[in-house]
This record gives sequence, C-alpha cells and structure tokens, in this order.
Amino acid sequence: MKTIMNIKKVTSIDAIESFLDGNQAIAFAILGDKHERYKLVQSTLIRLRYITLSKPHKGMVIRFLIKITGYSR
Repeated sequence: MKTIMNIKKVTSIDAIESFLDGNQAIAFAILGDKHERYKLVQSTLIRLRYITLSKPHKGMVIRFLIKITGYSR
C-alpha cells in the first residue's frame, strides 16, 4: 500500500514536531529534478516563515526538510 503525504498541509511547528516524533518508519521519494526539490524547500521555508522562527524551531524545520528531501544539512 502506497501512501502519499501532502507536504502543503504541514503549516505549523506543531505539525512538524508531530511528524518528527512519529514512531513509524517512513520512506520518501521526492519526484522530479533538483530544481523541483529546491522549489519544495523554498516554498516550505516561506510557508513556515522560517526567518521569524526561534532557533530551536528553525532546527526542527531543518530536520524536517532533511527527512523529506534526502539532502544533508
């Protein structure tokens, strides 16, 4: 069974924290080329207003992006 997660529904730090605290193993496959993945990162940072977040919350967002993109820090 294949489940698709809609990243656009993750709009708050609480949602990211719940996602990161999840205890299920999840495999991600980001479709598209490098430019599409960069757009995903950019849109996520804008949607979450990354620049205004506190340092601990920024760290959570970074961990989230690492997990969903497969990129390293």
